[in-house]
Amino acid sequence: MPARAWPTRAMVAGLVSLLLAGCTTEPGPTRLDGTDQIVEPSVSSAAPPGPEFDLARRSLAGAQLTRDGKYQARLAGDWVVVSTADGAEFDRFGTGAEDARISMDFSPDGRYLAVGLPDSVVLYDFTTKDPTALPLPEEVKRPDGEPQPRTGKLRFSADSGHLVVELFDERDNSRYWLHDLHSRREIVSPLPSSIEVPSDPGVILDVAGLAVVNGGKRVVIAGQEGFLVWVPDEQTFQWRPCACGSTLTSTVDRQARHVAFLTLNDEVVLWDPGPPQEVGHWKVPAVASGAKPAVNPTELEFTENGGWLLAGPEYGHVWSVPDGKLAGSWQGSGS
Repeated sequence: MPARAWPTRAMVAGLVSLLLAGCTTEPGPTRLDGTDQIVEPSVSSAAPPGPEFDLARRSLAGAQLTRDGKYQARLAGDWVVVSTADGAEFDRFGTGAEDARISMDFSPDGRYLAVGLPDSVVLYDFTTKDPTALPLPEEVKRPDGEPQPRTGKLRFSADSGHLVVELFDERDNSRYWLHDLHSRREIVSPLPSSIEVPSDPGVILDVAGLAVVNGGKRVVIAGQEGFLVWVPDEQTFQWRPCACGSTLTSTVDRQARHVAFLTLNDEVVLWDPGPPQEVGHWKVPAVASGAKPAVNPTELEFTENGGWLLAGPEYGHVWSVPDGKLAGSWQGSGS
């Protein structure tokens, strides 16, 4: 089985400016606080997305935020620093893993921050300011000296009752680790089989997004050119190709209502994962003449409520879901 590189996510900082359709004046700076307006073309009757859009756009650029925007988390050396919306430090805790690639997610109810470290997942409880380490399951560990699985993507369920963690393996397809945060029950998946990426048979699946729904009974995993559905109680997987050609990236909303793919042909393809069917297919607008940077979108992000899909981060667009009506576009500089 071929080795794979750790999947990366574009990290973009700085302010962005709205690119107004048909406007010849210089766009003004956005405040990134939900008050700046997305201009709607005449083809769309959707309302401006507002705070839900703002949160998703900042997440697309790499920010880690609670759903209400009250807290944000960042890595500083080997510390995870939690701060309030005004930038004041709320708390910090050590990771013991300086410069490690980590993943983070806030539970939608605002109680927990999950941090994926190389050998564990840390659950930080906002009610007690207590970080609790959950070591990786023994059954996935290898003998000393061999490459060990490590945490990859992770995500809470929409009701904050479950957490699903990718157990990233550079030599094989990932396994998955499900936590019931009420009963403390844990389930580790078997190794998925029968994953066939049409453009590259035999390739290992790079996980781009996760969602756990139905009280922990169903997990949807977005990857290149398709998605997996894991049923933990039955320990079964179903692989579904998107039939959309080669893809740059994909994502799934927290409610697992839709999986979205961004193709190499600058198209967005939208699927309903259950029962699986394509429900949308639209073209990404061309980069406007003179836009700087003149870079097409490379990442996708749903808003927390799943009602909007963003593509970006450097030159981006937002559509209503599932009808695919373009609500607006923005232009920004990366760093």
